[in-house]
Amino acid sequence: MDNECSPEEVELLLLWLTAEKPDPLTEDLIHQQMQATVPEGAVTAEIKSRLEQRLVDILQTRKPYPVVHRIHFMRRWGWAAASIVVLLGLGAYLWLGPGAGPKTDPTQVATVTPDVEPGRNGAILTLADGSKVQLDNMNKGTIAVESGTSVKLEDGKITYGKGPGTASEVRYNIMSTPKGRQFTVVLPDGTKVWLNAASSLKYPTSFSGTERKVEVKGEAYFEVAKNAAMPFRALVNNSTVIEVLGTSFNINSYDDDDEIRATLVEGAVRVITDNDAESKIKTVVLKPGQQAKITAGERSRGALTIIDNADIGKVIAWKNGLFNFNGVKLKDAMQQLARWYDIEIIYEKGIVPDIQFYGEVSRDVSLAGLLKGLEGAGVRFRIEEGKKLVVYP
Repeated sequence: MDNECSPEEVELLLLWLTAEKPDPLTEDLIHQQMQATVPEGAVTAEIKSRLEQRLVDILQTRKPYPVVHRIHFMRRWGWAAASIVVLLGLGAYLWLGPGAGPKTDPTQVATVTPDVEPGRNGAILTLADGSKVQLDNMNKGTIAVESGTSVKLEDGKITYGKGPGTASEVRYNIMSTPKGRQFTVVLPDGTKVWLNAASSLKYPTSFSGTERKVEVKGEAYFEVAKNAAMPFRALVNNSTVIEVLGTSFNINSYDDDDEIRATLVEGAVRVITDNDAESKIKTVVLKPGQQAKITAGERSRGALTIIDNADIGKVIAWKNGLFNFNGVKLKDAMQQLARWYDIEIIYEKGIVPDIQFYGEVSRDVSLAGLLKGLEGAGVRFRIEEGKKLVVYP
């Protein structure tokens, strides 16, 4: 930070930063030095910005290293590990974080003046009587009692437990995440569900009978509580059923996508789909690491394809607070940004640049910070009032 490193010392630091497995002794030494220089209670926005900008300036004067991964710098400080990213996509580094970005000619790249904050934890809970509860800023505690079941908000998620009275009838709740929000719900049986932005989950406030059935739209990650006597079934977009006994899997079923994707992380699931083209039911059992793709468009609706060795890290990156853009086309990346930042994407002159991105990016960065990195891959943006993002070649 004080520009006191010799060129040789800088080179050693960069080698450590880009190592796949940083030496733990070196990490501890740097941690001790940082504690002496910047006490943990004194980490201010100004210090963060100075350190991040200093690293970016250093890296821009050095040749790229043949490594593609998130920088490991000071994992004990989330602000540094989350906001400084090094990629080699399309022969250029992707810089993210306050003040970061490749040095560019201001006459060629539009200046981003407005900014959009990233999405956050929040949702709308629709109770059985149709009333809606905004969960963004609500204090923890009991929200409602639904037919003998208490609905509570605690630790940033909704949970269900036994409440006063007895269950007289089956009641349903709907958890909805608008664009720019994500949320977690623990179902009455203990199943944990993470909802990505622009998604919804309909479920009973208590499970009974011979099955546990929920309905999902958008994207959700499930960790299903085991109960062999009561199979768990997720109805996806009113067309596909995912049947499990106890497992972890991800469902991606946004309306603006042409496919429904079910990816199995562990356990076993059965995918059941109604193929309109062939007028018959198709069933397949997935193994861990496999992904089922079901055509959701009007053409060949219900056609089923199995992908072996799916990139699990890429599939569930959203749940882990990341965008994974490895091999992602620009249009698909923009769809992810539209949901998370709650913005409208506009392609100037209707032209969608034929570009792919590579690497992981924290979902905690602001839109302007992220765009500075994406510009390094050869595409340009401008943010307009009204949360509009214009993309142009």
